[in-house]
Amino acid sequence: MTDFELDTADVLQVLLLILGIMLVFQAFWLFGTALFPRMVGQARDRYKTPIRTTLIGLAVVVPTFFIGISWLQTKDNNIVKIIGIVIGVVPLMLGAIGSAGLCQLIGLGLPAPGDQSQNWRRVWRGGWVLNFCYLLPIAGWLVILPWGIISGCGAFVTSLSGRDNDRGNDRGNDRGNDRGRGRGGSRAPRKSSAPEPVAKLDDDSPRSSRLQRSQIPSGDSENKPSQRPRRPRRPSRPKPEE
Repeated sequence: MTDFELDTADVLQVLLLILGIMLVFQAFWLFGTALFPRMVGQARDRYKTPIRTTLIGLAVVVPTFFIGISWLQTKDNNIVKIIGIVIGVVPLMLGAIGSAGLCQLIGLGLPAPGDQSQNWRRVWRGGWVLNFCYLLPIAGWLVILPWGIISGCGAFVTSLSGRDNDRGNDRGNDRGNDRGRGRGGSRAPRKSSAPEPVAKLDDDSPRSSRLQRSQIPSGDSENKPSQRPRRPRRPSRPKPEE
């Protein structure tokens, strides 16, 4: 009975430890989504090229990690050891935050009705899926978990360095669209203003007489042959009475 209780306690301890680690990952992902939503969106786009993102993450995480370990082993000063810990841990934390883009990409494939008004739900769902993938023995511990952190660091770094490039590309696309509209593109027709109501004028007013004098004859009236005015008929004389 005693051994069974100890085994149960050990199992509960392991389960609570795993649950705590999963909640810590979820907290990092929601932290990045809340404070850096634009960066997380750009990190999600970087995961469309996973090999390039992973190679950039390796170039950042591996050197800093080994530099931090070497400083911890060779230096006796406590301040230097703290700096070594910071150098080794900060890229891992950035990788955990940058992998929020991967969670958001997974959440986009699992849509829900409230995603438009509450974008964090995508990261929340994708984060739980990714957490359970981390629990997979051997493959999850040794492949998926390291890849998630390394690629997250690469996505974080490229999203920071790619903001200016994205703005320049957006401006270039806008200019190209404007040129295309100027050459062969169709522009939206301009809305003509409603005709103003014509003010009625009295026939005896001086303004109406000026307008009548300044009227230009139309083209149809010019083409018609001019007609001579007819002479008024003379009144017939009465016949004399016989």
